[in-house]
Amino acid sequence: MYWNELNPQKHNVLFKFDGKILKKDNDGVLVNIKTNIIHFINLFFSSSNIHGFYHLTDETRHFTEKLVWMMAIGLSIYGSAILGSSTWTRYQENPTVISMDREFKEWTTALPAFTLCPTDEHKIDDDRFDNLIKTNFSTYSDSEKDDLRAFLVLLANATYGTFNDVFENNQIQQKDYLSVLNSLRSDISYEVSNSHLEIFSPYSLLSTITELGSCYSYNGEIALYNSYEYWMSRNTSMLPRIGVISGTPLDGDIFIQITSISFGYQGFLHSPYEVPDIAYRTYQSDLGFYKTLDVTALSIYSAPEIISLTPKQRGCRFLNESNLEISPVYTYNMCRIQCRMDQAKKLCGCIPYFYKPRKNDKICDVKGMHCLDQYKEFLLKLRNTTGDDVKVNCGCYPPCDDVNYIVEEDSTIQWFLGTNLKWGLIKYPRLRLKRNVLFGFTDVLVSIGGTAGLFLGCSVLSFLEIIYFFTFRLAYTLFYFAVE
Repeated sequence: MYWNELNPQKHNVLFKFDGKILKKDNDGVLVNIKTNIIHFINLFFSSSNIHGFYHLTDETRHFTEKLVWMMAIGLSIYGSAILGSSTWTRYQENPTVISMDREFKEWTTALPAFTLCPTDEHKIDDDRFDNLIKTNFSTYSDSEKDDLRAFLVLLANATYGTFNDVFENNQIQQKDYLSVLNSLRSDISYEVSNSHLEIFSPYSLLSTITELGSCYSYNGEIALYNSYEYWMSRNTSMLPRIGVISGTPLDGDIFIQITSISFGYQGFLHSPYEVPDIAYRTYQSDLGFYKTLDVTALSIYSAPEIISLTPKQRGCRFLNESNLEISPVYTYNMCRIQCRMDQAKKLCGCIPYFYKPRKNDKICDVKGMHCLDQYKEFLLKLRNTTGDDVKVNCGCYPPCDDVNYIVEEDSTIQWFLGTNLKWGLIKYPRLRLKRNVLFGFTDVLVSIGGTAGLFLGCSVLSFLEIIYFFTFRLAYTLFYFAVE
């Protein structure tokens, strides 16, 4: 027995076997493949438990019947796809519900934080300025010293809308603005008391940097993440929780009082788990005045089950779910601050000195700050200035657990015993909002499964059968054909 190729042609190959010439048609290979594919499809349709597929391969059915069944199956698949897509969209975009909780006697409500920013001359210490002059600018004339001090005072108080007031000064580089102003910061004095000293120990004012420059925060959990020391340490980790002052209806009236403040201030009232935002309302007091703020609160919290959803699905972020470049913790205002930085860099190529610098950020010099002042309204509101009032897409979600505070009464009186500030809850909230899962993944499975069962008579095993046929069974068929 022997093989000998005699004459290979374009479509035919001739072989000699035991003295006989055999002919193998290459087109026959294609016919064989086609036959196996048809056999595989017939096997799937005839054995599938999805309703209607059997009729497509039954030889006793007329062509018209098969056409009708094909149309019915197509419409059923289309209907189930539309309803299934609607269910999945609902799960992705609106799976939560906000309801009211009225068990107010079991709650603890956090007191708001207050951030005080010294005004005007209170940000520059005279003795420290004199030391700066002796160390670095000893050759300056008196007029040059006065000009430098005026520049530093304007710079320390500069924010959106006041950048054009800052005049050019080339003696201090823009990269050193923050460090120089921090070294010139005045020492402050104050006393703190609250309504329940035996329960809540007095906290200290924490140094923090805001869009109004160097400030001090009380009862703020997030203040340290915007401190000069934290920024300079290049730290990107979360800090230990310091706790905030809070109370229940059983504690009675609760307030915080800071007395004998050594500076006039412009301040922000905000959540302890938030940072100030320049676009929000500020509260001012000069030296020798007593300011009182009576506050009410409305809380919103999230059920534990909501953690399983993505931020996009639930429409909020938790404190430890930061996606920000400037902070390891997430807050809504910090997200807006980063958005302002991005927009400022896009518009003028730099960011103001009072923001945490990122690796490729350039600090604005005076010309850069003048440029930013042209876009004041846009940067404050983060809305387009084309008249359509469309928000810039910053991708900022509100916090999942938050407390909103409303100032019911703001009173300021002249006070001969110094500058004082008092704020507190005049009444505890009797309802709060709860964010809960209304439509979870289990509901998605049930809904899509019910839709598939209604239109196609499918079950979980039906889908497993499809997977089996187009993986294991298909691989076996291809292997069998290759061997054959």
